[in-house]
This record gives sequence, structure tokens and C-alpha cells, in this order.
Amino acid sequence: MRDTSLMAFVELMESGKLQKMEKLVLQAFADLGGKATNYQISEHLKLPINQITGRTNSLVKKNTIYAYDRVKNKATGKLNWEFRIYPDLFNSINN
Repeated sequence: MRDTSLMAFVELMESGKLQKMEKLVLQAFADLGGKATNYQISEHLKLPINQITGRTNSLVKKNTIYAYDRVKNKATGKLNWEFRIYPDLFNSINN
């Protein structure tokens, strides 16, 4: 793991810039391999999706995750955005 990646992640978590739920959602992304839809995060955390979508939007605005692709939701058949953690941040979470 690169020291700069670890420092960036620790700084982000300790800076107070992330709310408690944002940290929870970010950790769920890491648990799911660094990529997931709002639906997948909702299922993983066993929380209503409306508690997830606002957090993913704020994490996008904070340049922590980004919208990568549209994928088919297996439950609804509709297209959902798949978000991904920026690679440097993902590597620092998982090492």
C-alpha cells in the first residue's frame, strides 16, 4: 500500500468531512469490492434505499466515489448506476 493512499484515507475519515452514514456507506463499498449500486449497498447494510442515495450523492460531490456505468438491477430489471471508489482510496481501505 502506498503511504499517500493510506494517509489520504485516514485524513478523510478523521477530518470530520464525512458524516457517520457516509463512512458506513463508504465501508460498504469497500466490503463489496469497491463497486456497487445504491440497491446493493441498501441490501448489504439492510437499510432503506432512501438512506443510501443521499449518501452516495454526497460522496460523489466529495470526490470519494464516482458513477461508473449503468448495470441491470437483478431484482427490478431496471438500469441502476454503479458507483466505484477512486482506486487510490480503495487500495488504502483494503490494505
